[in-house]
Amino acid sequence: MAQALLGGRGGSELPLGAAITRSMAQALLLGAAITRSMAQALLLGAAITRSMAQALLLGAAITQSMAQALLGGRGGSELPPHGSGAAVWPHTVIMMDTRTTDGRLAAWVFDLPVVELRAGYRAAVYFDRSRRILAAEGDDSEVTIQVFQRSDAMVACGVDEALAVLALGAGSFRDPAAADQAFAAYLAARNRTRRARSRGGDAWVEAVRVQVEAEAAFDRHWRPAGPGELQVAALRDGDRVDAWEPVVELTGPYRLFAHLESVYLGALARRTLVAGNVRRVVDAARGKPVLFFADRFDHWATQGGDGYAAFVGGAQGVATDAQAAWWGERGLGTIPHALIATFGGDTVAAVAAFARQFPGVPLIALVDFDNDSVTTALACARVFGERLWGVRLDTSGTMVDRSLWSELGDFEPTGVNQRLVEKVREALDAEGFSHVRVIVSGGFTAERIAAFEAAGVPVDSYAVGSSLLKGTADYTADVVLRQGRPCAKVGRFHRPAERLRPVDLTAHSGARAPV
Repeated sequence: MAQALLGGRGGSELPLGAAITRSMAQALLLGAAITRSMAQALLLGAAITRSMAQALLLGAAITQSMAQALLGGRGGSELPPHGSGAAVWPHTVIMMDTRTTDGRLAAWVFDLPVVELRAGYRAAVYFDRSRRILAAEGDDSEVTIQVFQRSDAMVACGVDEALAVLALGAGSFRDPAAADQAFAAYLAARNRTRRARSRGGDAWVEAVRVQVEAEAAFDRHWRPAGPGELQVAALRDGDRVDAWEPVVELTGPYRLFAHLESVYLGALARRTLVAGNVRRVVDAARGKPVLFFADRFDHWATQGGDGYAAFVGGAQGVATDAQAAWWGERGLGTIPHALIATFGGDTVAAVAAFARQFPGVPLIALVDFDNDSVTTALACARVFGERLWGVRLDTSGTMVDRSLWSELGDFEPTGVNQRLVEKVREALDAEGFSHVRVIVSGGFTAERIAAFEAAGVPVDSYAVGSSLLKGTADYTADVVLRQGRPCAKVGRFHRPAERLRPVDLTAHSGARAPV
């Protein structure tokens, strides 16, 4: 698909009845023009699923023949025939409409705790108390809030999630005391459901039913913000943003949304951090695919949002299905060291088992188990030939690969280094295995990748983990206008925001789109 979209290798359009044009490519990736590095995701070797096509083309279904065309011509990467029994997609994904009418992610994707948002349970206490004070005082003062962060050249992300929080969480209590009682009943029901889950069976099913009824009971005491009560304008996920530049602007009675600030700022901060970190790595890689393998470096509950942010930042693959779920793809990966150990330390045997069980997935051998990457890479290439898509080097930063022992003296020999990659590449090419790609992992950062690229190290893809979760991207929300007139803390003021575009919250709240 990268070839068709960008006129690359082969230079021909896809023969699918209608040419895939550059303008169609612009519809991919949330409306932004597709880059060569992003397009390479489709040639990375991961099976293209119907769900990914829905995410890319805003719901358009993909056929098996189209999927074959997307991956055709890359040794071993074609999809197995539908219904072949090949163990490619162990989890069936049934995609609903993931987009609003203006192409943003629909609110249901985020699995928001709607009752808890409305009740103020997820709010800093002073925000929740503020909206209760204003409601009790009958104060409907209209304010304008601008949301921004403080670093240049960042990648805005979490915008769609923040909009969903506002769409589903903004509003007021009809009867605050009754709502508080209903929420207490909900919490009790929720906790009973959690306890019952460990037992399963009918008791758990009944507990779930009671919890849902408790949520519905709370909602009867809630009045959602009506159409027009909140005016919202925002950037899009993936937009570049500089320090102090408004990313979201809200206008309306503060009491309707004061209790949501903790949540929407947190979503923006986390997603922007990951998207910005990934974009820096992608830029450093100069168009080579970057894989987001940060699943083990943070809490499991962050996976969905982190994976989506990585996708927005330009990553071509993620490690878990949960990380890929928001944008409709699947996780990708090959074999861990633990699988090789389970096969008695025999890398070839472990790779062979993978090939048997997942015949439709590109075959990538992890070759550092014996700390002899050249020998292991060649052993795998000799056995699997054209079936071998690539080898991954993951030598520990405290180890020196056996192939370098005779060359020590004038370079840093530990971990995955330039000379090790060169030796693996040279050995594969010398025996006619030039089709085998070299993927590297293990402590890579944007700076390290940039150094590899500047030196011309023959890497085909970078797998990056913990460095993509480090740093800060803190957001602030400031009231800058009251009743249309300047009113802000000293040092803050209403900033022009020509790039913001109006947002119809009803497209998120369910009035005109799936929730």
